[in-house]
Amino acid sequence: MKRDAREFIRSTTTLLDHVLATLTQEEQHDLLDALAGEVEERLDALVETAES
Repeated sequence: MKRDAREFIRSTTTLLDHVLATLTQEEQHDLLDALAGEVEERLDALVETAES
């Protein structure tokens, strides 16, 4: 993985940890579900673009 990508993941994870600490357990679950869905959609779009 490239250095920029690792730094992005590290900083995003740190920010996510701070946000999650302010939420209830149910809100955390909802947020993580939404994020997982967004990641899945973006990965699907990348795969479709790569296959074209």
